[in-house]
Amino acid sequence: MAGAMLLVGITGLLLGTAALMRDAAGRGYSPLWFLLPGVGLGYVQENWAEIGWAALLRVLGLALILLGAGLMVARDPLLLSHPQRLFGTPTSATMAGSQHAELNSYIGSEEAILLAIRNDANPHLTGRVNGQHFHYQRVELVDGVLSAQQGEGFIPELEVRVLLPEDPLPVHERKTIYVRPGDEQAPEIHLSWLPAGQELPETRIITGGYRMELHLAPLDRYQLKGFLQLLLPDIERSFLSGEFIAHTNRLRYVDGQVDLRFDHPDTLDYLAEQYLASQFPAGMIRQTELLGTTMRRREGTGTSHVRIALTNGRVEERTLHMERTEVGWVMRPGNVAVVVLEPGETADVRAPQVRRPERRDDTPEVPASITVTFAELGRYRGQQVTVLREAAAPQQQGIVRGLERNRLLLETTLGSGTLEYFVEQPELYGLRLANGQQVLISDGARRPSTDASPAGKNAGESTRGNISGNAGESTDDSALAEPSPYAGLIGRMVRITGHDGRSRTGVLSRVTAAHLTLEVPVGSGTLEYYYRPEEVAALEQVVRP
Repeated sequence: MAGAMLLVGITGLLLGTAALMRDAAGRGYSPLWFLLPGVGLGYVQENWAEIGWAALLRVLGLALILLGAGLMVARDPLLLSHPQRLFGTPTSATMAGSQHAELNSYIGSEEAILLAIRNDANPHLTGRVNGQHFHYQRVELVDGVLSAQQGEGFIPELEVRVLLPEDPLPVHERKTIYVRPGDEQAPEIHLSWLPAGQELPETRIITGGYRMELHLAPLDRYQLKGFLQLLLPDIERSFLSGEFIAHTNRLRYVDGQVDLRFDHPDTLDYLAEQYLASQFPAGMIRQTELLGTTMRRREGTGTSHVRIALTNGRVEERTLHMERTEVGWVMRPGNVAVVVLEPGETADVRAPQVRRPERRDDTPEVPASITVTFAELGRYRGQQVTVLREAAAPQQQGIVRGLERNRLLLETTLGSGTLEYFVEQPELYGLRLANGQQVLISDGARRPSTDASPAGKNAGESTRGNISGNAGESTDDSALAEPSPYAGLIGRMVRITGHDGRSRTGVLSRVTAAHLTLEVPVGSGTLEYYYRPEEVAALEQVVRP
């Protein structure tokens, strides 16, 4: 409306002035008189019959200009300090990340308000950000920052962040926040988008000149229900309007359940709280305080320090240890350190802590063993497994990465990094999956006996051959064979060269008739290599300087 009045007024003023100047030039007068206000008044009075309509048109145009300008200033007071807002163009080029937004008159226009109202037909938070349609997939309110995101990746495709001056949490009753274009202390608004073909987002920061209405209401412990209407003054005419569910932490949910596979300290905090709730009777815990959580993502471990106050006055601190498995983060059993700060009433603590044993029916059954060929092990790529080898070789764990030339490639964590290693097909007779199921290899090594005799094997049976003996006798390779010529080098630095030409230097830690064990320093730890005597071409002691 105001813009139309300005346009009509300017047109009328120009047409009336042009008609007066043309008439004055035809009568031999200077047409420049009418460019100055009030100079041509006498001429208009003398020739009113011929040029009165032009003078009225000029006055009407001037009146419409003043009225339209007044309406614009009343609607957007920032026009007095930023006249460029009238034309919707920035005063200078604005780069991504600048703290000066491109301002225009859209924020105060009827079009923006009607657009937001029409958007209320969709109750969910939607709108337009940087010229792209926006539909929220997650809203977070953490540390006083309200973030509405679109996109499932680690970096959202579109995101709008409102940096609230005060953290509104905890929300026990409905809270409302209003921001008007003229407010001087308005919260910062960050618009972020991920351009096509780029890995890092671009951000525009808006510090004022926008309109916002935010409502927050409690929903449950980790969620809030809210409504947001946000009209921004950028030239792309960005806006948001609708209802949303906000998370007060960074937990991720799958089908309504917390996703324990998501690597974040909040996941460990949730796991710690759930574990503690299962260790005490209902109502026994008066207060739980998380003192600090550390997640070592590369190592797949985490630690949480918790202070617990019980209703009987007992106060204790616990250090909980967690680890990452194929099913996500889980508590590491039997590894909880407890420090009692205040004993409280001991008699009241002991009685409620008696817990019923879990029903046998609730214990998950281990799936039956299956037999596959060595080539079919590729189906377990990416899974955590335990390598089942000959009886003389200790079991190792790792993540299956693939098959290569009759060798199984695995990856394990070593120190602060990872290490890949191979297991030859003739040495491998099976794998044990994370759920306890055994996968036996039909074309691999011979599976050792599992007879439950006192010696752990069938009487007199060896891994590498059949050696007669009495039942109950030890079947250790070192006891059934003659002393190895390398036994005197145990604990010393040696270099072993195989028939394949590869050499490794380390500490000879064990010598049996079936295997030599070499510990090779790698990073901040060691890696064990196993050699059969027939695989060793040369073994020599290394003299340290």
